[in-house]
Amino acid sequence: MLTFSLPSFLKMCQLDSHGRHAALDAKLNKPNSGYPFHRPLRDAINAHIDGADQADIDEILNAPSQEHQRRYNRNAFDAFVKRFGKDKSIAIVRETEIYPVHAHGIEITVSPWFSTVENGHTYLHVVWATSKPALERRNANIGCLILSESFSSTRYGNSTFCVMDLTKPIRFSDKTVSAKTSVILDDVCRSISSLAKQV
Repeated sequence: MLTFSLPSFLKMCQLDSHGRHAALDAKLNKPNSGYPFHRPLRDAINAHIDGADQADIDEILNAPSQEHQRRYNRNAFDAFVKRFGKDKSIAIVRETEIYPVHAHGIEITVSPWFSTVENGHTYLHVVWATSKPALERRNANIGCLILSESFSSTRYGNSTFCVMDLTKPIRFSDKTVSAKTSVILDDVCRSISSLAKQV
């Protein structure tokens, strides 16, 4: 069974066949070869929501050893603060669901980062913070579809399900998901499954 977090799966959606092959080779044959960019960013966002001092947040953001990693986290965090920093309804979401794609031997771990309440309605967010490749709307729709189907029977079932791209920043929601989105998702999963057998 191939397992992905939702952000890492969306990155696979962004890649062409050559890129997917290389990414799968690294995932399956070179464990721990990548840097978990999202971890310090998520920790910093959680700390902000919990009301941590700026010095503590800076320590989290400055923890990576490489300057480009620190810059990546800082830029994404600043975009988050600009969009949500004054939102008093924001809350950390700690629930995780598994989205299985049995036909292609894939499981996607779906772990929303935070929720907001806007005009009395809940918005559930997963974060995208990868600048290259830039997130395309059709792939953001895949993320929103997976998020909505994963959490439809939970207490968040009536939420608007969103992928928050902190590189632009722009928020995509499930309002643009269509029947075509399911077809694209199946095509991506078929491609990933087929390529995984070649590495």
